[in-house]
Amino acid sequence: MRNGTWKLFAIALIIGLFAGLIGGILSAQFFIKPGPTGPQGEIGDRGDTGAIGPQGVQGEDGPQGVLGINGTDAILQVIQKRNTTEIITVGFNLTQWYNISDLDSSMEIVVSSQQESRIFVQFSTSHTLEPPASIWVRIVVDGVLNSSKYICSTGPPASGTYNIPGHIEFLTDSLDAGVHTINVQFLVETGSPTLLERTLTVTEILA
Repeated sequence: MRNGTWKLFAIALIIGLFAGLIGGILSAQFFIKPGPTGPQGEIGDRGDTGAIGPQGVQGEDGPQGVLGINGTDAILQVIQKRNTTEIITVGFNLTQWYNISDLDSSMEIVVSSQQESRIFVQFSTSHTLEPPASIWVRIVVDGVLNSSKYICSTGPPASGTYNIPGHIEFLTDSLDAGVHTINVQFLVETGSPTLLERTLTVTEILA
C-alpha cells in the first residue's frame, strides 16, 4: 500500500471512531431518561422516645404566708367592726361595768367556732378626758371570761382636755364548739370621759 493511501485510511478510521463515540453519547442522553416515580412506601414504626433531659433549675421560693398568733396556729376566720361616733359617758353610774354595745351595737361580735378553737380579741379606741377623769376598759367573752383591763386617767394638777389612746387584747383558752359572744365593757371611775373612734377585731384560731 502506498504511504498516501495508508495515511488516508488511518485518518478515516480515527474520524469513524470519534463519530461512533459521539453518537453513542448522544444516543445515551436521548434514550436514558428517569422512569416514572413509584408509589411512596409506608411510614415505618415510630422510634423509641429519647431519654428525658436534665431537670431545670428550681425557681426561688415564694414569700412566707402569714403565721398564726404563736407562729404555728391556723387562722380560721377574722371579723372586724369599726365605728367613729362618740360615746359620752355622762349619766352612767360610777364604778359599774357597762357593755359598749349597749350604746353602739357594732361593738358586740358573735362568733360560731369549732371545737377546741381559741378566740383572739383586739380592741382599740381613744378617749377624751377632762381632769379629774378615769375610765377602765376590758374584753368579755360569753359574759364570764374577762381580760385584763387598761385604765386612762387624768387628775390634779393636770388641767385642760386630753386625748388618750387605749388598746387591749385577749386570747381565750380552747372553747367548746358553738356560738360565742364578744363584748367590750367600760367602767367610769371619775368624771365623764368620752369614747371616740373604735375598732373591734375577733380572730378564731385552731391550735
